[in-house]
Formats: sequence, structure tokens, C-alpha cells
Amino acid sequence: MRTGMILLFLLALSIRGYAQFPPPGCNENYFRQVITALAHDSMQGRLPGTQGEKDAAAIIARELKKAGCKPLQKKKFLFPFDYKNPDSVMTHAAGNVIGAIRAKSEYTIVVGAHYDHLGWGKYHSNAPFTKAIHNGADDNASGVAMLLGLAGWCQAHKKDLRYNMVFIAYDAEEDGLYGSRKFLESGLIDTAKIACYLNFDMVGRMDTLKPILKIEGLSEYPVFDKMLPPDSLQPFAVRKVDPIFIGGSDNWNFEKQHIPGLSFSTGINEHYHKPEDDTDRINWKGMVQASAYVREFILALHKTPDLGKLVR
Repeated sequence: MRTGMILLFLLALSIRGYAQFPPPGCNENYFRQVITALAHDSMQGRLPGTQGEKDAAAIIARELKKAGCKPLQKKKFLFPFDYKNPDSVMTHAAGNVIGAIRAKSEYTIVVGAHYDHLGWGKYHSNAPFTKAIHNGADDNASGVAMLLGLAGWCQAHKKDLRYNMVFIAYDAEEDGLYGSRKFLESGLIDTAKIACYLNFDMVGRMDTLKPILKIEGLSEYPVFDKMLPPDSLQPFAVRKVDPIFIGGSDNWNFEKQHIPGLSFSTGINEHYHKPEDDTDRINWKGMVQASAYVREFILALHKTPDLGKLVR
């Protein structure tokens, strides 16, 4: 019992930011630390406007800084905004977390993943009669973990970067893609100079029997297909489907502004928007394999001259 209490205490310290995660990178240890923290019960499901959501944003900001990202504005990683939930008359406070790795280019590759979830499941839950914390380990702590790992990897390979990289953890995606919309409206970067957008939503549940990574956006932008790593060399099948979420993830707002991009996912599973979407169901090996694939793709993007003009 005493050992169990000590472990819980240490986990609480880690979540509140007093204990340090390992250096950001695309490995199982780092993914496990991030997802365990973001999907812990103490986060109360990361509902926008709650303390759990604020704690999650603080962790993400800390990890972006550790990854070597710089703020888009002086000393500022968190960009608050208000929005009105269509299911209520209340105005909610939320905030995007943004960091950048600059390569002195006029063009930028944006990488995004939402970090909010459903709280106790009052709205949008697929278990509407169950009052329980919806921890959202796959949706979308997994996407945030991959984003942070990629930020660390990009910093370590900064000499290979031809374009600027901007990493965004969005809030209020579940209520209607508000975070990505607010970013695109903010003027923080020139949207005409976004070379492309990469979205990660639910990348932690690769099927162990029939492993598949799904990619949305290739039908609109087939030029990316030549830059993707060869399918035959992957330990999983690459399903180049369109769409995965039918306008239900943040890439949709970029598409509406004719910004080319791809969305990566291991797909919707039976625990989607349910309390059972928890850390113990994550396929850690599958996440590492998927991140290796994405890293090769990012390198291919940076090896492509005039990417911003080529894909638009």
C-alpha cells in the first residue's frame, strides 16, 4: 500500500510539472509519459475552461520549450480565446499552445493536434447515460504526444530543415474545431505562406492484428503521394483514404482555406468518445512505428525545393 501511494504521489508531481519527462522524442518512453499525464483522472477529461484543461496546456507549453521551440510572440506559448458552445448559452475560455522552430524560410509547415476532450461526457459522448471521466488517451492525447515527439526530433535535425516548423496544440476541437479556426484567423503567421499542414488525431490505437495507418487528403493533393515513404517497407498497411473524419478534425479548417495538408490517424475504434478510451489501450509500438513513417515524410518535405509553390 505504501509503495502504491508513493507512486501515485510521484505521478501527481509529474502531472503538475514538478517532475520532468524524458527529452521530447519519438520513442515509447516519451509517448507513454505524455499520454499518461494528459489522460490521467486528475485532468478531468480536459474539458475547455476547466483546471484540467489548463494543466494540460501548461504541460504542453513546457514540453514545447524543452523540445527547443520558440514562442511565436515574445515569451508567449499560450494564446487564449473565447468561444460559444452551440449546445449552451455559455461562453467558454480556451487556449491554443504554439511553438516554432525557425529555419529562416518564407514558408512554414504547420503541425497540429487537439488536446481537449469531453470532461465527464455531458456533450458529444457515445456513452450518454454514463457519468464518468472521459480521459481521451487516444483522442487526442496520442496526437499531442506525437506532435511533441516530432518537435523534439525536428529540433535535433534542425540542420535538415528547409522550412519553418510551427507546432500547435488546439483547444475546443470537440465542440466544433474552434482552436484551429481561431489560429487561422489570428494573423500570427501569414496563411498564404503555409506550405502545408499535418494533422494528428487518434494515432494511438493501431490494430495489432491488422495494423493500418490512415492518411486523409491525398485525393485533393496527390503531389504528396510521391513524398510518402514506400508502402511496401512499412510494418503496417498505409490506407490512403479520404475522408477519415468527414470534416471532424482540424485539417478541415485548413482545407477550407485551400491550404494543402494531410491528416494521419489509426482510425476510430469502439471506445471513441467513451470513458474506456484510456491509457492501457494504447499500442505504444504502433505509435513508434507510425512516427517513424511521419519523420521520413517530413524529411522528404524539407528536401523539396519551393514546396509552398509546388503543392498549391
